Amino acid sequence: MRIIDSHAHIGDIFHENINITFKTNIKKGEYDDPFIQCEKSGYTTALFPADVMADPEKVGPFVYSLIKAGQYRCWEWTLENLTRELDAHPEVKNIVMLPIWPNQTFEEYWAASKLEPRIIPFTTCVLDMPVEEMCGKLRQDIRNGAKGLKLHPTIQNVALDDPRIEAAVKVFGEADLPVLTHCGANAYYTDDDPHSKTSNPMFSDFQTAVVPFCHKWKDYKIIVAHSASCCEVLYEGVKDLPNVYTDTSMCSAQLMRRAVELLGEDKVLFGTDVPFGSFHYSVAELKKAFEGQPELLDKVGYTNIARLMHLEF
Repeated sequence: MRIIDSHAHIGDIFHENINITFKTNIKKGEYDDPFIQCEKSGYTTALFPADVMADPEKVGPFVYSLIKAGQYRCWEWTLENLTRELDAHPEVKNIVMLPIWPNQTFEEYWAASKLEPRIIPFTTCVLDMPVEEMCGKLRQDIRNGAKGLKLHPTIQNVALDDPRIEAAVKVFGEADLPVLTHCGANAYYTDDDPHSKTSNPMFSDFQTAVVPFCHKWKDYKIIVAHSASCCEVLYEGVKDLPNVYTDTSMCSAQLMRRAVELLGEDKVLFGTDVPFGSFHYSVAELKKAFEGQPELLDKVGYTNIARLMHLEF
């Protein structure tokens, strides 16, 4: 069995100047962590439970604890701890790392890949550069080994139809490499965090932002992150497009199978979204989803993303 994790992060994706990636001897802390229940259920328990979200007295404290848990997980997710987890899961042959400017750079992930060869780095738009200079850097990143472009409209606080984003997408479209965009209009910062004032969740809204983006760039490889978990909605939005893929981050076996049924076996990519998901539970669900179907398991787990990145397999 061989797996490429197509959706992963390392270090702090939420804040600038908090250098976590290369720290050592970082252990998991004690804190309220709603992600654990979701993981242990095999991702059958919703990360945002309907009964909690319907209760005005519960929703605020729950979302606060979820946001904080996500930040704490990032602060614990060092290269050292990643390597330890990869060693414990030898079926994961490679892991695609997705940097998010301004909090991370391609150079950080490229350096990590030199220390941990199982890492495959994507790159990110440096949005405070002049457009031509930014595109020149992206082309250099490709020459240095970047296998795709990561967009996170919410954290980067930039719309998908911004001219800078469109220029960057063209660079990767012309290179025949994938562009992966976050999808989901959820908040990443508590109200007392200054970043909450410069972060627009609606920039990542599926219907108003991501679907139009997919239709505009129908000749390019677009990966809509996290959307296997809502594959029925994704299918309705992009069913006439041949170029749209999704990953299985934080998906149950049932959802993985349904995504393949709707989108096709070539369009679904295994992903964990570590540190928010985990190798242990995600790999277990992948095996369960395609038990007795080794060719399909290999497609979803490995060859689909390898083909998009032009890797030999």
